Amino acid sequence: MPIQFDASLISRIQQANDIVDVVAEHLSLAKKGKEMVGLCPFHTDHKPSMYVNPAKQIFKCFACGAGGDVLKFVQMKENLSFTAAVERLAQRAGIRLERKKQAAGESAGSIDPNRLAKLNEWAEKLWAGNLWDEQKGAAARSYLDRRKISSEMAKQWRLGLAMDSWDDLTQKALATGRLNDQILIDAGLSVRRENGCYDKFRNRLMFPIHDVTGRVIGFGGRTLGDDPAKYMNSPATALFDKSHSLYALDKARQTISETQTAVVVEGYTDVMMAHQHGVCNVVAALGTSLTTGHARIIRRYGKRVVLVFDSDIAGKAAAGRALEVCLSEKLDLRLAFVPEGKDPCDFLIAAGADAFRSVLDNAIDVMEYAWKAMAGDLTGDKALAEKTRIVEQFLTTVASALVAGNVDDLSRAVLSARLGELIGISQSRIDSELTRLVRHKQKPQESAMPQPKAKTPGDVFYTAQREIIEVLLRQPDMFGKIEGRIAPAMFEENLRAIAEPLFETLRSGQEPTMTLLLGRIEQPEAAKILLELDEQAGQKGDFIRRLDDAMDTIQHCLSRRQTHALGGTLTDNDTESLQKINDLILRRKDNLRSPGIRR
Repeated sequence: MPIQFDASLISRIQQANDIVDVVAEHLSLAKKGKEMVGLCPFHTDHKPSMYVNPAKQIFKCFACGAGGDVLKFVQMKENLSFTAAVERLAQRAGIRLERKKQAAGESAGSIDPNRLAKLNEWAEKLWAGNLWDEQKGAAARSYLDRRKISSEMAKQWRLGLAMDSWDDLTQKALATGRLNDQILIDAGLSVRRENGCYDKFRNRLMFPIHDVTGRVIGFGGRTLGDDPAKYMNSPATALFDKSHSLYALDKARQTISETQTAVVVEGYTDVMMAHQHGVCNVVAALGTSLTTGHARIIRRYGKRVVLVFDSDIAGKAAAGRALEVCLSEKLDLRLAFVPEGKDPCDFLIAAGADAFRSVLDNAIDVMEYAWKAMAGDLTGDKALAEKTRIVEQFLTTVASALVAGNVDDLSRAVLSARLGELIGISQSRIDSELTRLVRHKQKPQESAMPQPKAKTPGDVFYTAQREIIEVLLRQPDMFGKIEGRIAPAMFEENLRAIAEPLFETLRSGQEPTMTLLLGRIEQPEAAKILLELDEQAGQKGDFIRRLDDAMDTIQHCLSRRQTHALGGTLTDNDTESLQKINDLILRRKDNLRSPGIRR
């Protein structure tokens, strides 16, 4: 695939975006030797398995195998094309882009997340201008005054005002001459109607929602009129998914990392008032219960979650929903209740920061809360079937906590004894039921473990291609032995994506460094394989013989394919012959180790 940008520009963008800084915008990193380590965002990681190497400017996860340079990290983390990742990091570093040509397979009409982010930023500025206009924003500023949100805070958090008009934003956007109806709809700013579009947000105080890097990914709007929908969020877009977004995470993540605790409240003003009072590890779920996506984001920065509710009634239902989510992600969940039914914003205004911190310090462990809820539900005149259901639900919760490691053996024994005493069943019977539930919950995890792939005769051709790349990574001067005899087009897809920039680099006389090669590889899967090959290449020797064996295999495979016109299918005789060559290539078993990254 032709790349739109010159290699020198790619290199400049890589150098301007230190990989440690970029990765740290998305997850918490800790120093380990000469590298940094953190929880991998590309799989469910409960133990830090992603290593970031500042010297090599690469990352590698030892659990799922994901790896690459800073471009691949952004590409994978933000689900961008290679071109969009280049643009994203160029914008971050303030580098102006000059394209070579349109990349194959990328249409001008596709939804570009970077373009949506720029449009959102334009809308944010438009609405901010409305809010601070002396006449237009008077009513909205009056609301902020009543909520005790300072002007400084409102400006810092870039609040705005969507006018009480059907198409104020839409018409101003179209008047620029650079935007059309479709991009406004794609961004969630406009809604289609028969003869055009109208504004999604009208007569609302606007709260921009940023990702951890500060990009505007969506908006929340609080009505200033009598709209029954008090709060409204942006719809799902290429940038925004409320089940994976937390309001104010960009401002709270550093404090969450320092305290290892994230405080989750319900409203935008609750978050702002907490930060205004100096409690800066507070975020909000966006009109939804705590999801697995939220928990995974939090777990990258801290180990504990405190959910804050304004009443026991609301807390009881929400606690049950959040419990399984947090346990599955091995987070320590606690519940805090603001007294007198106040919401956190009003409580902070009335009682101050110290009182709010006291509420957080006295948060109840979720297992203790679950016990009290169960004990309360068992009181009164209930049928046996209902009591059985209540106890089974509690035991299921305990089993989840045991699997997650949130309950130790001593706590388990205490819980079993207390429950046995409460319902009049022997502790051994309860232990037996808990053991059954724990085994049941562990089975899906065991069955989901990846199974080793079976080898096929076709692997011989693939193995030979890998050998050639490994040798050239360690002995670039041996490229002359194969130049003209083999071309990248002969390689399998992902290896071809590596061979093309590798061969091009060697022909130009440059050193094939990881930074240079990764900057010319667009596919994340190919980048992952390149890091594996680089590691394996460093564990082997005997380069001349390995290269000769691999070339013999390649030539043999191509010859047999041409002779029989098999298109990749091999006869029994071909298989036997290739297997003999494969045995030669793999005869040094002690040198073949698992793929990894040198530390």
